[in-house]
Amino acid sequence: MSTTIRVTDEARQRIVRLAEQDDRSMTAIVDDALDALERRRFFDRFNNRYAELAEDGAAWSEVLDERIVEAGALGDSG
Repeated sequence: MSTTIRVTDEARQRIVRLAEQDDRSMTAIVDDALDALERRRFFDRFNNRYAELAEDGAAWSEVLDERIVEAGALGDSG
């Protein structure tokens, strides 16, 4: 299923240019852009949460302790 969305002339030109450069459809370019935006937002939230943890001494200590335990498990494979 497809639908029509409104974009600025500039955005359309950018999508067309990228599609031509990659020899792909405009839809594929928009899909990739949405995937990239979702990934960026995920990792922004992820990094922000780690920053919050680092500011909380007790919570950060727990993270570091877990890493020590997990590091020992790395040698268990194979």
